Amino acid sequence: MKEDPRLIFKKANFSFATLPGMFQSQMIADLEKKSNLIFHPRDGRPMMVFLDDMSMPEVNVWGDQPTLEIVRQALEQGGFYFLDKDLRGKMMEIINVRYISSMTHPGGGRNDIPSRCKRHLYCFNVTPPEQSTVNTIYGTMMR
Repeated sequence: MKEDPRLIFKKANFSFATLPGMFQSQMIADLEKKSNLIFHPRDGRPMMVFLDDMSMPEVNVWGDQPTLEIVRQALEQGGFYFLDKDLRGKMMEIINVRYISSMTHPGGGRNDIPSRCKRHLYCFNVTPPEQSTVNTIYGTMMR
């Protein structure tokens, strides 16, 4: 697949060990400062961020998923709070960034994502095909 030169594509992988600060640092790494509190992707091009495996971050003892709460904050408020000591408490606005995500069904070490995060996403389900369908498709291609 040929990459679109008008778009920056970024992939953020989630796992059980992904922490909120890791996600925030990963996002900020590809942004440039436009003004004091406003950041945007390099070269003024729009950025598409693919959030892979959103069902993986750990659920804490209170039933929260802090890693997905920072994703929700980015989706809902359009940015992050600064982690630097001198700017702590100020909101970093991120412009010209869009998100797309994926996950599988909860269960077997995978968790459902919080409704507060889910409400910002368009969700649809793609069920795996029957084995006979897979055999028909790939069997025809192999002949």
